[in-house]
Amino acid sequence: MPPRIYGLDTLENEAEKIVAQAMRFLPEESIVYLHPKLVYGEATQHPDIVIVYREWGVVVLEVKGWFASGIVDLNAQEACLRSSKGDCEWKTSPVEQARKAAHVLVNILKRDEELRNWAGKLDFSYAYGGVLPFLNSMDIRRLEEQWGESYLLGKEDILPERIVEKISRIRVPFRKRLSDRQVDAIRAALDSTMKIRDRISGEFRGIYDKKQESIIKEPLARRSFSDSDPNRQISLLPSPDVRARLVTEELPEEARGVISSKRVRLVRGFAGTGKTDVLVLRARYLHEHYPDLDILVTTFNHPLYEERLKPELEDLAPRVEVKKFDTLCASIYRKKHGVWRDPQDTRGLVASMAKEFPLIRQLGIDFVTQEFIWMKETGRTSRRKYVNEARSGRGIAGRRMGRGMKEKVFGLFEEYQRRLKALPAHDWVDLHEKTLEYLAEGVRPDRVYDYILVDEAQHFAPAWMRILQYFLKAGGDLFLCDDPSQSVYRYYSWLQKGVEVRGRTRWLRKPYRNTRQIFEAAYALISGNPISRNLLSESGEDVQPNFDGLSEGPRPEVHRFPSWEAEREFVKKKIGSLVQAGVRPSEIAILHDKKYVLERYKSELPQGVKFYEARRQTGLEYRAVFIPKVQDLFEREVGVSVKEDHAKQQIKLYMLMTRSRHYLYLLYEGKWPKVAEPIRSYVEWVDH
Repeated sequence: MPPRIYGLDTLENEAEKIVAQAMRFLPEESIVYLHPKLVYGEATQHPDIVIVYREWGVVVLEVKGWFASGIVDLNAQEACLRSSKGDCEWKTSPVEQARKAAHVLVNILKRDEELRNWAGKLDFSYAYGGVLPFLNSMDIRRLEEQWGESYLLGKEDILPERIVEKISRIRVPFRKRLSDRQVDAIRAALDSTMKIRDRISGEFRGIYDKKQESIIKEPLARRSFSDSDPNRQISLLPSPDVRARLVTEELPEEARGVISSKRVRLVRGFAGTGKTDVLVLRARYLHEHYPDLDILVTTFNHPLYEERLKPELEDLAPRVEVKKFDTLCASIYRKKHGVWRDPQDTRGLVASMAKEFPLIRQLGIDFVTQEFIWMKETGRTSRRKYVNEARSGRGIAGRRMGRGMKEKVFGLFEEYQRRLKALPAHDWVDLHEKTLEYLAEGVRPDRVYDYILVDEAQHFAPAWMRILQYFLKAGGDLFLCDDPSQSVYRYYSWLQKGVEVRGRTRWLRKPYRNTRQIFEAAYALISGNPISRNLLSESGEDVQPNFDGLSEGPRPEVHRFPSWEAEREFVKKKIGSLVQAGVRPSEIAILHDKKYVLERYKSELPQGVKFYEARRQTGLEYRAVFIPKVQDLFEREVGVSVKEDHAKQQIKLYMLMTRSRHYLYLLYEGKWPKVAEPIRSYVEWVDH
């Protein structure tokens, strides 16, 4: 259970809301007062937070919503902040403010003999400090040089796993545990209405207990953080513009330089380097500096659209639109036909054909599905073109199939097309081809744009890029973000896509979203991977990630179980402990590419936990990631070389592992897959 928190209706700004949210991760026995009024003689103080906890005594905290870029100068008690006019305005440091409030509170508390020792001083410790929730550890260290070590909490310090330790380490002269009577006396000193007095004589009769106080102060509209819904925090999240400023402060210097650059067309980077952050901030920058521009932000990935792009840019509408790529195509289809017809899933139809055609089972349903998609995307839909031309864009060098095998595969393709027509239906690739055809015929989009930003562009096929050109005004420009090391669908180079990016490419090399331990383990899978290396070197240079200054965290854990039942039981208990420690269910993800695995876990785990197929996870991150049944992630692609097959599987696992920002668990039964062997020396191994 979270602690009691009083005064939620007094929160004044987003910094205070963020810190108040963090207070729910304090020990259950602690009591948090927001903006209590402290009066001693002529001195009056309204500190932002007062914490009462038997192990700490009393802690007074002041909260400031400062950004590092706004701090111009410092001295021992003040900071000079850049004002809206551009000049410097001196403000009292939160440490100094908290110190003054703490001294007023101490004088109030010393009135009560329950709280004094024989010398007339407080019989327990008190602490004070400042909280700056928008500043990172580097900024905090700079301030501590002036205001003293241990008195400040920054963005990383208010995380669930760190806040208790950080507050407990604020410097105090001594430590002494509070008694129950002292806790009650402090409560009454902070709020005199908690004192029970005789209604007639006014004589003091006692103090309402903590349960009575919680009932008295329970708000009418349940705004307490102890609400049953663990994800109820919408009102406490930073607004899009504040989040944009937060993200900007957090970005490494190499990423910040991209946002306002006029030369960049393609931003490339490893997982966790902030490509999506840069794209969002680029859209906001363009809107702010060129308010008359019509801007489109697009991606193919629904979770990325729903959880990142749409909520973070919706405040810029109508000038900035956020739409999925298939939504753009659907708008053209509707304009042509007046109605919409859902496309047929290619894999579903191939799977039904596999019951009748042994060759599909021999080659593998997934291989045949991707082969048909690739054939359509590259225009190899005639027998002559498919059989005679090299299969570029299908992995390292394409699967080496003889002419006879190609003839058989094309026969399957013709049967697939016959069945598709008989339904009648079209598949998703057909939708893209029809969209391109209709656009070429003269069907025009309802809206065209001066600037189009594409996230996760490594998944875009050549035809997709040609479609986007029709949505771009004459003289308009593209801004593309991709990660070649996460090309889990397609392996086309930008040259094959018909987009010239030489001289207009910027690389992001620092994976700051991951801990060093997680990224080192994941990168071991692709550091020598032939597919990712080929695409990474497209710009003509050997690109390596920058590990300098990455945050530290626990090593990823690999757990081996005797059965799936034992694995699921472990996951349930571990998620329970993470939630108990303050990790919200929405920050936990179960990732796999088999639906039966996800469905089984979905039926057994808390509401709010995310369940996604592997192929939908580029661009998103979670505080904790579980990759269950690792041995079932990898299915040998029949007919493809072992080298190419392993390369594809390693890219998939790399992508899943890098979705985790802090906690990573890989779980399996039986034998550890050989394809995942490169991570062995980077993880903790646990055998159940």
